[in-house]
Amino acid sequence: MRTPKNECSKCKKPLEPNRIGKRRYCLSCHNEYMRNHRPKHSELSPLQRLKANCRSYVHVYIKRGKIVKQPCCICGNSVVEAHHADYTKPLDIVWYCREHHLELHKNA
Repeated sequence: MRTPKNECSKCKKPLEPNRIGKRRYCLSCHNEYMRNHRPKHSELSPLQRLKANCRSYVHVYIKRGKIVKQPCCICGNSVVEAHHADYTKPLDIVWYCREHHLELHKNA
């Protein structure tokens, strides 16, 4: 039997209004899953830890307004992602839209 779209697939409680039609699990079930399955920072390899720290550093700078997102350097799209060519330089960023960012990594 298929679960209605407005209730959690795991606990069967009603979904939060912002999750209806977008997610299968309520926020508390999702959080529990992530706590049990996402690796802790100490369990990451040195390269994974470096990448995570670099991304976190950039997000903090964006949040504080010290870095402003720029349009995609290829197509000019304003919905962009940060790309790091070198993770030892967290503020050396090139901005790509999702499509061009995936294309860059696919060809690398």
